[in-house]
Amino acid sequence: MRWLLWLACASVASAQQPSLRGAVISAETREPLGLTIVTLYPGLGTQFTDAAGAFSFANVGAGTYLLSVRQIGYVPLDTQIVLHSDPPTSLLLVLRRLAVELPAITVVGHARCTKPGPPDREVTPALAAVFDELMENARRLKLLADSHPFHYRLERAQREVSRNGDSLRARIDTMEFDQNETRRPYRPGLIVTAGTGPFSGYTVVTLASLHELADSIFHQSHCFRLAGRDTIEGQSLVRIDFEPTDQLGSSDIAGSAYLDSVTYALKFTETRLTHPERSELRDVRSVVARTRFRDIAPGIPLQDDVRAVWQYRSSARLTRVETQRLLGVRFRRPPPQ
Repeated sequence: MRWLLWLACASVASAQQPSLRGAVISAETREPLGLTIVTLYPGLGTQFTDAAGAFSFANVGAGTYLLSVRQIGYVPLDTQIVLHSDPPTSLLLVLRRLAVELPAITVVGHARCTKPGPPDREVTPALAAVFDELMENARRLKLLADSHPFHYRLERAQREVSRNGDSLRARIDTMEFDQNETRRPYRPGLIVTAGTGPFSGYTVVTLASLHELADSIFHQSHCFRLAGRDTIEGQSLVRIDFEPTDQLGSSDIAGSAYLDSVTYALKFTETRLTHPERSELRDVRSVVARTRFRDIAPGIPLQDDVRAVWQYRSSARLTRVETQRLLGVRFRRPPPQ
């Protein structure tokens, strides 16, 4: 569903310096929607609106364009506009809050996945709407990293735990990452790999971060289901489950993503390693992890805290617990507000 209220003429450009400008506001509050993603096709760029909800595209010639507007928690807008060489006139775009009919929590266990791929919005419209919001979280983080590059620093702690819950020994270090560094894309069969860089010397299990959840190959290799409303740490959340296709012959990841039930901002993911015996981790019985996210700019989440638990088949092996905690984010230039 797309909804747009035009309060100004879409015929904008000047003969000397053609441009397109406008602002995005909420239909319910009439407040500006800062950090809304606005894209002008074909090939004229993508940008965030500023704190006043304003955007501007310079040097736009006369012609027909597609204007795309995206804000988490709001109905998306795609509309065609025709620009002439008249004196510029601003647009005012009004977005309405997204309303999704959500079921109560549905416990289905580890359901089989025989028809992987993104949700069909004709068959499962509610699932498709929530899936789109999950993708919007990923898109916002990517645009932030592209337009406002940043580094982030993690504290990593590893400890072994006895059967009665006592921590026997721990090792703590810190790691720093550039969000724009090339990260290996998701590929089936490469969930368990030898670590590189800060993880050299370790066996790495990929978790369900926004990077993986937004990967088109990940979509084609997994089924998605809307589990409904759920609660973690007292927060009312919307849960969407994912499971690898039954056709995969390798270890992979399954789990859930939890979004705020009002804003649809990503709050948690839970990940479990499927079939560890099909990887080099043959002595591992299970790997489960929970990741908490927090906003590093309004409506843009980054992992804040990760807790992963490794359990082993061998009775002689101890449970291993690894935690990662976000210590800070450093932008190369002031982040958007």
